[in-house]
Amino acid sequence: MIEVIPVLDIMNGLIVHAYAGRREEYKPIKNSLIIDKPDPALALRVFKKMGFKTVYIADLDSIMNKGDNSRVIYEAAELGFKVLADVGRRGINSKDTDQISFIIGTEYVEYPAEISLLSGRSISLDVFDDQVIFANTRVGVDSIVESFSKLELRRVLLIDLSRVGTGKGVNKAIVSKLVKYMPGKLIVGGGVKNEEDVLELRNLGVTGVLVATAIHKGVIRKPIY
Repeated sequence: MIEVIPVLDIMNGLIVHAYAGRREEYKPIKNSLIIDKPDPALALRVFKKMGFKTVYIADLDSIMNKGDNSRVIYEAAELGFKVLADVGRRGINSKDTDQISFIIGTEYVEYPAEISLLSGRSISLDVFDDQVIFANTRVGVDSIVESFSKLELRRVLLIDLSRVGTGKGVNKAIVSKLVKYMPGKLIVGGGVKNEEDVLELRNLGVTGVLVATAIHKGVIRKPIY
C-alpha cells in the first residue's frame, strides 16, 4: 500500500505552482480541474471530500524568511488532516503534535556540523541533479545515505526539486538506493506524472508519494494505491 499525499505550496496566502525549484518564478496555480481559484481553504475542503488523510504544506514565505502562512497549516489540522509542514529552518525549534509533523529540510542545515539536529525528526532530503542540498554545500546521495540511516529518523521525504512540477517522472535510481537504508519511512516527491509512477513506487517499497500537479490535472484521484 502507498498513500498519496496532496501538496500545497503556499506563497502570499495563495497556492502556487512549484516548478523545478525556481521559487522566484512560482505563480498562483491556474487551470486546476479540482478548484477554480488558488485558495488553500478551498483546496483543503476538496481534498477532504476526495478522501485524502494527509497533506504536505510548504510555507514558502516562511522558508524564504518573507512571511508566514501558518494559518493554512492549522486549518488543515482542524479539518482532521495529518499535516507534514515545511516552514523552513524555524521548523527545527517547532514541536511536533499528534496532527502536525514539521519537516526539516537538508537545505536548512549545514553539513556535517548540524546533521545531529535532524536526529529523531521527520526530514526531507532536498535533491537537485542527484545531489543533496545543504545550507553550505551539496553532497552526493551515496555519501550520506548510510550515516542518515543511523539518525533514527521518523520519516524521510525525498524531494527532487529539479523535477517538482515537471511531470517528468520520479528519480527511481535514487529511490531504489534510499528505500534499502530507510525501509518503511520513505516518502517521495518530485515529477510524479501518473498512476503508473505511483504503483511503481509502491512496488519499490515507498510508503507515500507527494503529488500536486497530477492531482490538479485529474490524473491521480485516489488516496491509497
